[in-house]
Amino acid sequence: MIVSEFNRFLKKQSLASTYKPMFAKCLLDLGDFDKDEGGQWVKTSGDSLVVDLNFVAARFLRYYHPLKFKFKLKQDPQPNKTIQIYEILERFKDEIDVKSTPKKKKVCSKNFSKIREETIASDAIKRQVLPKLLNDCNIYKIIDNSKKIEIKKNIVQYMKDNKNVLESALNYMIAVYLEGCNASPNIATKLREIIPRKYLNTSVFGKIIQLQEGKCFFCNNKFDKFAQEHFLPWNFIFRTENFNITAACETCNGSKNDRLPETKYLEKIIQRNKKLSDLPSGYSEEFFRQLYETCKIEYHGKDSALWKL
Repeated sequence: MIVSEFNRFLKKQSLASTYKPMFAKCLLDLGDFDKDEGGQWVKTSGDSLVVDLNFVAARFLRYYHPLKFKFKLKQDPQPNKTIQIYEILERFKDEIDVKSTPKKKKVCSKNFSKIREETIASDAIKRQVLPKLLNDCNIYKIIDNSKKIEIKKNIVQYMKDNKNVLESALNYMIAVYLEGCNASPNIATKLREIIPRKYLNTSVFGKIIQLQEGKCFFCNNKFDKFAQEHFLPWNFIFRTENFNITAACETCNGSKNDRLPETKYLEKIIQRNKKLSDLPSGYSEEFFRQLYETCKIEYHGKDSALWKL
């Protein structure tokens, strides 16, 4: 029965939003609730666990935080439409810090009680997802005026034993939906909890420095040491390939940061890439220009000023 309920949901062909799979993803942490942040909101009751929705809301906020602030992914296919969880995050952005995903300990603290309460009361959880998810995956009961859920221990144990598989399946559902709303690349990778940043190996980067004649790609001054600068921002492209890496001095690297350079640099890197002998399959000038335009519209902001010296 447990397996069939999860399979019934995971085989669902269409979603109205990412709320349902994201809610289910939050529940996967119940397997280790006694060792995890927010464990105070989970109580044992016979063969069940009674879960205060603060436990879910804290994780809900953490999962949506990078999607909004770091990767700038739209959550609705209709342009300019914003989902409620994004509106909540926007209202509380000064408290939560937009630069880095808050730790579980932080979102479970008393300082975050107001934002958790709003999240629970919103369409994101209480008004729609909490009752509607049961139609697709009947694994809990709603109790205490929709402030808590009750879930059997054997279901929690199943989620714990199969956490990696279930998380991957739920991330896949979320990624498929988001791909219908965004043209940004590598969305599935962006849903992972831990994503190590990769760099070109020394020999490959050395070839780029040679092509640039030991000069910074942006200011054109000579230096002995260079940073590997992603021309299209890392948080957008989420891959490290030679066609998108420039050798930049410390000053230009810090100044550009996560912004998209103006078009004169686009023409410069396209010409430079023509001299690279080991470009990955699938690369073309047209491909790179399309990525640039997509980044400008979906990530950088079409009305935002492009970076320049």
